[in-house]
Amino acid sequence: MKKIKYLILTLVGVFALTVSCSDDKELVPVWESSINGEGTIISTAQDFKSADESVVLDFGLKWISVDGKASVTKMEAFITFNEGYVDSDGNPAVANHGTKPLVTIEGGAVPGNRTDATFTISQPEVFALFDGQTFDYKDGTDGNLIDIFSNAINPARTATVHFAPEDKFTVTWQFTGSDGRVFKAWSPSVCTEFPGSNCQVDFGIVCAEDIEKPAGDWTIDMTDSFGDGWQGGFIGILVDGVEVATANIPDGGGSSGQTVYTYSGPGILSFEWNDDDFDGECGFVITSPSGNVVANVVGPSEGKIKLNLCKE
Repeated sequence: MKKIKYLILTLVGVFALTVSCSDDKELVPVWESSINGEGTIISTAQDFKSADESVVLDFGLKWISVDGKASVTKMEAFITFNEGYVDSDGNPAVANHGTKPLVTIEGGAVPGNRTDATFTISQPEVFALFDGQTFDYKDGTDGNLIDIFSNAINPARTATVHFAPEDKFTVTWQFTGSDGRVFKAWSPSVCTEFPGSNCQVDFGIVCAEDIEKPAGDWTIDMTDSFGDGWQGGFIGILVDGVEVATANIPDGGGSSGQTVYTYSGPGILSFEWNDDDFDGECGFVITSPSGNVVANVVGPSEGKIKLNLCKE
């Protein structure tokens, strides 16, 4: 079915091109060189750890000139801080605390094409960027601004524990080319069209890297928004890094599916997403044996699935 929708778009494009060439002149597009980028957390830790500021993230950022013609003289990275909370009506809400400059690399410090520039991100560094900022947690319109690090909205924060499991962070970037052009604010369709490029990197606060109580039934509820199953994507279930089972909606299998995996140990249990042809249509919820939702993902990215283990 998905092939049909792309065939229709292709036919429409061919028709439009045909009727636009009534003067029989050959159209030769002139492509302008451009820059993509790729950011990656390259450390073993993929998230900040709650109440442990010694865990830092090593970050790699590269600029990519696909045709090798464009070059970069300045790289800038930014961090956005979003806080989940419960509003005055008891509904889940998100406080967007804005975007701050994180690091600037320029001149001779800028590496070559497809080569990582590396830097670290720590909790004290991020705290310093947002310290003193306020937010209206009531309704966003009455000017009731309170300090985001000192309030009763999120009691997990203390004088020494600045970030809570509800906090989410996004690193984005922009590049300045040698010709003065600035490449930023890519849409997902643009910045992911070439293999090995992306738009942003997301991370958060975890309470533990490994599942402490893995024994029991793990329920994986899966969805496909297009309604025709997954085309190649699947969730790998791993013990000590070795795949022991998988979960997916078969191609043509409809809009939903469920897999229950019973784990008796011993070993370290983890889950991994393997890319689908249409990741944006895939979603899943993983529920632990204790009944906690430890992952709720739409449009997953390839690799280890991050689990919220704070209630486990």
